[in-house]
This record gives sequence, structure tokens and C-alpha cells, in this order.
Amino acid sequence: MVRTRDALTAAIGDLLVDSEDRLPSITDVCSAAGVSRPTFYQHFADVSSLVQAAAVERLRVLFDRVVPDPAGEQWEAAMPRVVSELLDSLFADADFYGRVLRSSNAHAFQERVVEFLAARLLAFSPLGDAVRAGADARRLQRSATFLAAGATWLVVGWLLEADRRPSVPEGAEEIADLLVTSITAQRPTGAASTK
Repeated sequence: MVRTRDALTAAIGDLLVDSEDRLPSITDVCSAAGVSRPTFYQHFADVSSLVQAAAVERLRVLFDRVVPDPAGEQWEAAMPRVVSELLDSLFADADFYGRVLRSSNAHAFQERVVEFLAARLLAFSPLGDAVRAGADARRLQRSATFLAAGATWLVVGWLLEADRRPSVPEGAEEIADLLVTSITAQRPTGAASTK
């Protein structure tokens, strides 16, 4: 089951980059993945849901690869490097993400990205430290979601409009500055950054 799902997500990734005018059909995907149509339906309801799943998986792999240095790198110092590495990969895959963002399921994909980013902010930033120290978890979750939505909005615009796209260092500086400023402003007085 896992191999089949992986074959389908790999196939849609290749097909999205190769076909610019339309989403590939289920027949196209099945042929590229080497699976039958009933096998496709065991995993996905339609091509749009496969596109969304493939894009979220690609993001998960990317974020897992680009994490703050566990050897004690301060969160504020790590943020520009982490965001730069993320943007570098996202911009390199701009054709793929652009197709995903122009698909019929783009809104659902963006919602999943915001949820994913909010969870990452709570796991790897002082927001999570504050929650673990007993701060108002609901308020901090809303803050993480708000920041994730803003970062997503910026990056989506850059991915969809190449002429507005900054260089990786410029974009990373803008996003890192917004995240660090917003998150550190919520840190209780006297609290030290641990990540």
C-alpha cells in the first residue's frame, strides 16, 4: 500500500511538471505509476486529492530536512538560515507548486500548509516553549496559525508571480524578520530562547 501510494505521488509530481495546460487524468497517472484504476481509487478520490497529498508530502520532506540545529543554535539566529533553505527549495520547485496552487483544490492545499506550518512553529519556536511552560495554549495556537497564514500568503504570491519573486536572501530576510519579531514579542519577560 505504501509503495503504491508513493508511486502515485511520484507520478503526479513528474506529470505536473511535464503538462502545463491541464491536470493529468487518472488514466495518465495510473499509466505513469504502473497501477490500475481501482488501485488509484483505493488511495485517492480524484486527481485533485492526489495533487494535494503529493504537495503536502513534498513539503513535509523538505521541512524535515531543514530543521534548526539541535546543537544549541538559538532560534532567532537559525530562522534566516532555515527560511533561506526552505525558499531555495520552494523556488527551485516553483513550476510544481505553481501547478498545485492553480489546481481546483488550491484552497484546501493552502489550509493544510497553514496547519502544517503552525504545528512546526509550535514545535520549533519559543511559542512551543511558552505552551510547555504553561502559557495560554489556545492564544499561542491562534498566533502560530496567524503567522503561518501570513507566511503562506507571501510565499504563494511569490510562487505564482515570478516577476514579484524576491531573491532567496531577500525573501528569507523578510519572512524571518516577521516571524522572529512577532514571536519574540509574545515571549514572557525574562524567558530565554531555547531553540
